Amino acid sequence: MIDRYERMIKHLLAQFFNTEILKAMFYAVSEELAEIDVALDDLQNKRWIDTGEGVQLDGIGQIVSRDRNLTNTIALSFFGFEGQLNTKGFGQARFKSYDEPYLASMKLSDTEYRMFLWAKVFKNNTFAYGNDTLRSLQYIFNTKNILIQNAGNAKINIGIGRKLTDNEKLLLGQMELFVKPAGVGLIFLSEFEGYVFGFEGQMYAKGFGQAPFASAF
Repeated sequence: MIDRYERMIKHLLAQFFNTEILKAMFYAVSEELAEIDVALDDLQNKRWIDTGEGVQLDGIGQIVSRDRNLTNTIALSFFGFEGQLNTKGFGQARFKSYDEPYLASMKLSDTEYRMFLWAKVFKNNTFAYGNDTLRSLQYIFNTKNILIQNAGNAKINIGIGRKLTDNEKLLLGQMELFVKPAGVGLIFLSEFEGYVFGFEGQMYAKGFGQAPFASAF
């Protein structure tokens, strides 16, 4: 940021440099100009998805038509069994009542909301090429390891190269913003970390006993 007072002093002619009254006037005005500098910098740099916060992101959401409020997207933690979303064992979570909902509505935090906004921006500005799908997923999930497999009959499978939380998986179901051509279906999503079991010629793939199976959800 510009130090307004120092800059104003440097522009003084030599015969006025030691005029204390003039310096005092500059100091009083410089504080007001400094506030304007901050406001202008915010306008330029904090109205962007990666840097915006709060109402600034809400404004971007209005532009791309994506609200930060989601209904029934967060899995509440209850006692359950392996494979069930957001469940814990004995003594770690309470039992769920028969008629009690297991999902809660939520207002996305800025960090989560940025993921939604970027997904919507990519979908609003795509020709649905394969590279568009790849690039959007890499950006949204913050990983370079993304696998897109042609499953035949206008279907694809997608692998995300990092472990996702249960709530991230639920958010994915709410997004409905995957970049793909019209008429192309998504069979399943999977997650993997590092390498995954596969066959010769497949990316990030190793053989039996060298890597785990990908986890589909």
